[in-house]
Amino acid sequence: MINRITTYWNSRSTSWRKERDEAWSRPETERWLEFFKTVRSQVAGNKVLEVGTATGYFANIMTLAGFEVTAVDLSPQMIEYAKLVSQDLELKVDYQVMDAQALQLEDNSFDLVFTRLMTWTIPDLEKCYQEMKRVLKAGGKLINLDADFGKTVFSTDRHDECPSGAIAEVNAIKAALEISNHERPAKDLELLQAVGFDSVQVDQNAQNRILGLPPETAGLFMLEGTKTR
Repeated sequence: MINRITTYWNSRSTSWRKERDEAWSRPETERWLEFFKTVRSQVAGNKVLEVGTATGYFANIMTLAGFEVTAVDLSPQMIEYAKLVSQDLELKVDYQVMDAQALQLEDNSFDLVFTRLMTWTIPDLEKCYQEMKRVLKAGGKLINLDADFGKTVFSTDRHDECPSGAIAEVNAIKAALEISNHERPAKDLELLQAVGFDSVQVDQNAQNRILGLPPETAGLFMLEGTKTR
């Protein structure tokens, strides 16, 4: 399954970079920057790991917000594009190809782990959360923005740049993943507590609030948890 997921995201890398490049000129980028500046003021240090960076959009924003960023992704092609984006922006980000279920990083290394729209793609989400906790320092924080896509059927309505067959493939992959069988974020809360995160909470309207969108707009929930030991 990991090879299949990697192949899918490699195929999406060109269109994903185009979408993210366009986002730099929109007001949402400034709103995300203000959000990460606030987060930076709330954590003890500035070392952050982004899991599932794709073409580096959030990795670069977090760098501008004052973080020292390590950013990983399963897709080698995504990482190659991400490096080019950071080079163009003259920003320093440590990019690495890596499976979120087996992070090749030392224990207790980061003050913050951030991920967005990644955990719905993970075959073993409990293992992923265990790895995120492992690499966090004591007192470190996890922020995960995602949505409950289990019953969603993706279409080309918002993804007209996708290569042929990509939508059918991502729907097939999603249907085969265990997390798609559960209600989210309820299942995430259960897993985060099971692997030992403390102060776990969820904000169902987080992305709309960050971006200044009406509450009724379809958005992402935000999960937060702290590693206290």
